[in-house]
Amino acid sequence: MLLLEKQYGIDELPTIASELLRVAIEIKVVTFKGEMGSGKTTLISELCKQIGVTDHVSSPTFAIINEYAYLSDRLNSALFHIDLYRMEDEDEARRAGIEECLYSGKLCFVEWPQRVPSIMPDEFIQVELEYDGQARRRIRVVSIKND
Repeated sequence: MLLLEKQYGIDELPTIASELLRVAIEIKVVTFKGEMGSGKTTLISELCKQIGVTDHVSSPTFAIINEYAYLSDRLNSALFHIDLYRMEDEDEARRAGIEECLYSGKLCFVEWPQRVPSIMPDEFIQVELEYDGQARRRIRVVSIKND
């Protein structure tokens, strides 16, 4: 089901992140698809900022999983930022602990989910980003539910 679709400039990023959080926060797993430079990590950084993460947010391309702490209802909480770009297959992803994160009940932001689609949960939010090469990006957010 389509939840959000629009074009935006970098100055509109806080508004886009806020809209995305409203539709995605209950689902817990949010995937981000798009070519390099499309704005995946930039959007995730803004989402983390709005959630209350104070750590520096960076792409976990080599670490694979970054965990960020934040306060939720005055309780310590954490979210996972996962980058599957370097994953060769599902077995490698499992050995890296990706499934434990995805099924932990914690919020997960997953870049490059198409690398290992079979380990994704039955329900998640998919964010597709495109960059026009100028100053605009296109975001398309859909709810995925596999029955």
